[in-house]
Amino acid sequence: MNIFKIRKQERLLAFVAFIVFTLQNALTVYSHYTLFTQPAKGGFWSIFHNHFRMSGYDDFSYIFLSNGKIYFELSRHPLFAPLLYPFYWLNDALMPQLHINLAVFIMAALLTFAATYSFLFAYRIFNELTGLSRTDSILLAALLFSFSSIMLAVMVPDHFALSLLLLLATLYIAGTKMHQHKPMAWWQTALLFFLTAGITLTNGAKTLLAALFTNGRRFFSPRYLFLGVLLPALLLGAIFYWQYTALVLPQQQENKHIEEVRLKKNPALAQTFAKHEARKKNFVGKPMSNAPLLEWSDTSTPRWSSIVENVFGESIQLHQDHLFEDTFISRPVIVTYNHPVFYVIEGLIVFLFVVALLTSLYSPLLRLCLSWLACDATLHLLLGFALNEVYIMGAHWLFVLPLAYALLLRHLHRPFAYALRIILVLLTLYLFIYNGRLITTQLLSL
Repeated sequence: MNIFKIRKQERLLAFVAFIVFTLQNALTVYSHYTLFTQPAKGGFWSIFHNHFRMSGYDDFSYIFLSNGKIYFELSRHPLFAPLLYPFYWLNDALMPQLHINLAVFIMAALLTFAATYSFLFAYRIFNELTGLSRTDSILLAALLFSFSSIMLAVMVPDHFALSLLLLLATLYIAGTKMHQHKPMAWWQTALLFFLTAGITLTNGAKTLLAALFTNGRRFFSPRYLFLGVLLPALLLGAIFYWQYTALVLPQQQENKHIEEVRLKKNPALAQTFAKHEARKKNFVGKPMSNAPLLEWSDTSTPRWSSIVENVFGESIQLHQDHLFEDTFISRPVIVTYNHPVFYVIEGLIVFLFVVALLTSLYSPLLRLCLSWLACDATLHLLLGFALNEVYIMGAHWLFVLPLAYALLLRHLHRPFAYALRIILVLLTLYLFIYNGRLITTQLLSL
C-alpha cells in the first residue's frame, strides 16, 4: 500500500491533477444534474439508460449505485459490483434522508480518485523507470490524459478508469521489480491478478505477463502458479457464481416478467425491441461462431478502417461527426474525419511511436507493454471482440505510446530531443484544447 503514499515532491502535482479531474467530473454531474439526482422509488433504468449517451460507455454503475441491480456483463467484470456494494448501501441509506440520489457524486469521487492516482503512477513510470526529468515526466503524463478515450474514461460512469489505475499500478510495480532485479512475490501477483481480472477479465492476462517478465522461470513453479494464479482465479470464479445465482438470475426473471407485462399493455413495443436488436446484431458484426465467448467475435468489420478511424483515431482525437453517439443506436462503426489535418496529426503520432519502437526495444519495460498490446490486438483486431466500439478501450493500452516516447526522448541527443519535446508539447496542448472543447461543449448543451 506504500505505492499510494503521495510523496512530498508529488503533492503539488497530485493536487493539480485532483483539481483537473474534479472539474471534469463536475461537468459530467452538471450535465444531467436535475434528472440524475432524482430519489426515485423505481425506474432508475429509464432515468439513466434512456438519457445517458456517451460513445458506447455504459451507465450501469449509476443504476447499480441507485438500486443494486447488475446490468453489466458479469462474466467480464466479476469484481465490479462487490467493489461498488459499500457505496450502494451508503446511497441506499442516505437517499430517503437527503431526498437526493447520490450515485453521480459517488461515481465522480471514485473516478477522481482513480484518475489522480493513475496520473501519479504514469508520472512515476516515466520519472523513475525511464529516468526522465520531472518536467518531461509531467509532460508525457499530461499527453496520456489528453487522449480522448482517457479523458472520457476518467469522467464517465464505467469501469475503464479503474482498469487504467490497476494496469498502471501493475506496470509500476513490475517495472520497479525489474529495475531492482527482484521477483514479484506470489501474493503481489495474486492480488494484482485478482483485481485486474476482477474489473476487466482479459486484463488479468497482463498481470500474469508482468509476473512472467519479472520472475522468469520462477513463475512456473507449482507453488507460485497455485498461490499466485490458480487461487485468485478460483476466488473470482466463486464470486462470479454467487452473484450470478443469488442476484442476476432472480433479476433476469423479474425483468422478463416486467417485459411481458409491458408487451401485453403495449404490443407495439415488440416491434421497437425487434428493430433495436436487429440494429445491434448488424453492428456487432458476423461472429466466428455462436459458441460461448466466440459469439462476441467479429469477422466482418474492416480492420484497416477500424485501425485508422478508431484505434489510432477516435481513441486519441474525437471525430466531430456523430460525436458521442453509440453504434448500437445511431453511430456508424466507421466515421471519417472531415479534414486531412486530422490524419496528418494521427500519422505523426503513429510515426513517432514506430520510431520509438525501433530505437527502444532494448527496454524490458517496453517489451512488457508490447506484450500487453499484443493481447489487445489479438482480442480486438484478430478476433474482433468489441471491434465495433474499440475506441472506448483506449484505457487498456494507450499508455504504451507515451512510454515509448519517453524512451525515445532518453535515446535522442540534445538537438533531436529538444525538437521531439516541442512536438510533444504542441500535441498535448492541441489534444487538450480540441478534445476538451468538444467534450465541454457537448455536455453543457445537454
